[in-house]
Amino acid sequence: MQPIATTKGKLTQLRYELPQRVHAATIYPVKAPNGSTILLHAHDTGVSVIWRGGRPLKKTAPPPKQAPKPQKVNGASDDAVMIIDSDDDEPAKPAPAQSMPRAEFEEEEEELDPDQPYPSIVQQVHLSFNTEVLHIAVPQVPTVSALRPAETIPAIFSKKLVFTATCADSTIRVVTLPLSLPPHAAREKPWSASSQYGEEVIKFHGHQSIARGVTMTWTSRGEPSAKHETDDEVDVDAEGDVGATPGRRRRKQQSRSRSRPGTAAGFDILVATHSAELGGLFKIWRFELTETSVNGAHPIAPYKTVTLRKPASSIAFNTAQYPKRRHSQLLITDLTGTARVYDPFAPASRKRSASGQSEPGAFTTMFRSTFESVKSNSLTPPILATRKAILDAAWTCDGRHILALLADGEWGVWDCDQSGPSPPADPAAFSLRGFVGTAEKEGSSNGPSSPKRGGRSSLAPMTPNTRRRKEDNLFHGSSSGIAVPTRGGVSVASSTSANGTVSEDSVIIWYGSEVYRIADLTKFWTRNASASRGQSLPGPGLTQIHDIPLLGESITSITQFDTTAAASRMAIGRDILIAAEHRLIISAGTNQPLGRDLGAVFALPPAEEEDSRRADQALLTRGELDIGGMDRLLEDMESSGSGLKSLTMGNPRKVLFASSAA
Repeated sequence: MQPIATTKGKLTQLRYELPQRVHAATIYPVKAPNGSTILLHAHDTGVSVIWRGGRPLKKTAPPPKQAPKPQKVNGASDDAVMIIDSDDDEPAKPAPAQSMPRAEFEEEEEELDPDQPYPSIVQQVHLSFNTEVLHIAVPQVPTVSALRPAETIPAIFSKKLVFTATCADSTIRVVTLPLSLPPHAAREKPWSASSQYGEEVIKFHGHQSIARGVTMTWTSRGEPSAKHETDDEVDVDAEGDVGATPGRRRRKQQSRSRSRPGTAAGFDILVATHSAELGGLFKIWRFELTETSVNGAHPIAPYKTVTLRKPASSIAFNTAQYPKRRHSQLLITDLTGTARVYDPFAPASRKRSASGQSEPGAFTTMFRSTFESVKSNSLTPPILATRKAILDAAWTCDGRHILALLADGEWGVWDCDQSGPSPPADPAAFSLRGFVGTAEKEGSSNGPSSPKRGGRSSLAPMTPNTRRRKEDNLFHGSSSGIAVPTRGGVSVASSTSANGTVSEDSVIIWYGSEVYRIADLTKFWTRNASASRGQSLPGPGLTQIHDIPLLGESITSITQFDTTAAASRMAIGRDILIAAEHRLIISAGTNQPLGRDLGAVFALPPAEEEDSRRADQALLTRGELDIGGMDRLLEDMESSGSGLKSLTMGNPRKVLFASSAA
């Protein structure tokens, strides 16, 4: 599986052409034992699993050639020949049951070719389901650290790959597969009659119609616990009591997490799906996790079934991890502009308990999108005003905020717990908002619910493109709303700091065929809040990723790769995986020093001082370096006379104007 690579500047696009139609793709959060990154994509006949990068498989020597059979010698008896033939034709005895063969890897990772500096595909397998797989979901798996010991994470995640797939035959399948890639021999000869690569599949019919989406997470088997049902219990991940010191608060939180009931009993997996049956509903399924498998005893019944007023457009479990109380919250959005948060473990209200319903589970929060703008001069009655449809939404900031993309290209952030830089007066309104896509350039919304997208629109020059749009409006009229929402989605990838808190949220927004990036949502939000107060802070904003080789196809999904702490400090954007209709595209950054590029000067050994220099240089190259960074850069040049001479030799102006000219 060789890609078609195109490089432009510091961006490389890898295009993998596939014979099947791709419906979705994702990146598994845990790497294989050999260091490979695992990619999964759903297509017409099943799910394909790709191991990319890491230590390659050992090259096995070809099997020795069999010795030729002895030829018949004159004078020899026919009986002797018959005895030899009978030995050769003796039926083989059935081999005893053996475990899955283990793959052997090289001692070191593959050395990248300077002409093709990207990891290669180490192994690829295809899991055939004999039906189309439309959606795929993987759980959030934290990294084992001093703050997160291994016993607080399900042991199966260190050995098996676990994912959920929804199929076109209205079935839902929970699949487990060995995390280590299989050897080449496993592709030629199946491991058993029911499993070729050691996979286990739990198949069940969850809906009467085809499921429109799926998400999954994990929790303790003891949830909902008695602690969650008391009103005076403080949240495990809350800010703590007033007056408590951080160390005392941390010890209290750790003691609570250790004393939680159900942790020692094991863990369960939660799977949520939604469909359009009965006007819209979603179901939550619960399966027991062991160290090596997922237990699902038939008949499989849903843990929760909730009916909605309208069919949902997307669902997503909270990105916070157990034992944080909000880890099981489920975000449900629909095309009527409503987003609601459902907690299956929330204690029932007193009114419901008095009526005899004591089952936990309730909607806790509701948000609404802005109203669609009306481009006609007539006054529209308020009862006819419609809200913008929500295409997709995702949790950010460790599950404390929600970022939503609307049908007209508007996006915004809902501050769920009012912890953002600029909490709004109305908790249900956007705290941060913006626009993407061509809809931003085609006109402006002057209504009270939408900001003006351009103050100079009336003085814009007449170009052939704008003249064509005015001619269309002259002969066909202008539409008052969006008839068919454009496809779009949101991808959020978080980086965790040493103390276990989320330090950075990288956001990818795709709208139609356009892809946009926010390198750090919190910093972007803080700068916008400062600008609204009259303060000006330089920094990166919403940038568009160009030159994506879609070749006329539509985007089906976008996922972000993991990154390193050094790359995060240098403000290097994450690599992204784009799934189109018949291809997978990996957009990766290349940071190789070329000629007299300033980046070569900063490509020094990874010390703390050098990391700071490289981070400042990366910001300078992008035109995002603030005044403090410029002072540090100039002081460093003045302190190292030789470095300054080498920088200014030949063309002294290159030091100050290289980034602006690029």
